[in-house]
Amino acid sequence: RRSRGNMLVGSPLAHAAAARAPVVSMATGVKKPMNALPFLSAASCQSSGLTDAATGFDPLYFSDFLDIKFLREAELKHGRICMLASTGYMAQEFFSLPNYPGYSSNPVEAVTSVPPEAMLQIIFFMGWLEVVSNKGKYSMSDMFSDDRAPGDLGFDPLRFKDNKATNERLELAELKNGRLAMLAFSGMIHQTFVTGKPLFASIGEIFATP
Repeated sequence: RRSRGNMLVGSPLAHAAAARAPVVSMATGVKKPMNALPFLSAASCQSSGLTDAATGFDPLYFSDFLDIKFLREAELKHGRICMLASTGYMAQEFFSLPNYPGYSSNPVEAVTSVPPEAMLQIIFFMGWLEVVSNKGKYSMSDMFSDDRAPGDLGFDPLRFKDNKATNERLELAELKNGRLAMLAFSGMIHQTFVTGKPLFASIGEIFATP
C-alpha cells in the first residue's frame, strides 16, 4: 500500500475519506444536484453504478461515509425479509402449524407466545445464515473484497442470472418490491398496534358501514 500523507492508500480510512468526498462536476466544479431531490447536492450513491442508484435518494447522506455496497446489501436483506414477513403476517390470520402451542391469529400476540426454544432456534439460524453468506467477513473493508455483488448469496435455483437480457430487470424488480414490502410490513404491524386486532379483521371494521 502506498502512503499519502498520514493515510495509507487502500486502507479502510482512505475508503471512508473517499466516500465522504462530494460529487462534483469536473466540467464546472459545481456540486451535482440529487436527482431525487434537486434542491440537495448529490450523495455518493448517485454515481455508484448500482441498480437504481442513479435516482440518488439519500437525503441523510449515509453513502458519503458508509460503503455503498454494504448499504445495498442491508437494503436487499431487509427487503427480502419483509417480503417473507408480509406474506407470513397475512397468512398467520388463517393458517397455523397443527397443535402448535400458544397459537394466535394476532401476529403481535403470536410472536410473544413463541416458546423460548423456538425463538432461540430462529436467532441461531439467523446468525448461522449471516456467517455462511458473508464467509466470515463482517466489516465493510473486507466484506466485498472478492468482488461479490451486494445481495448475491449464490442462491439462484431457477438460474435467472444466466439470462443477461432479463437479469437487470429482475434485480430492479426485487429491489423495488423489497422497498414496498418494508413499508407494507411497517404499516400492517402498526395497524395491529393501533386496533389491537389481526390485519383483515381490523380492515373489516375500518371499512364497515356505520
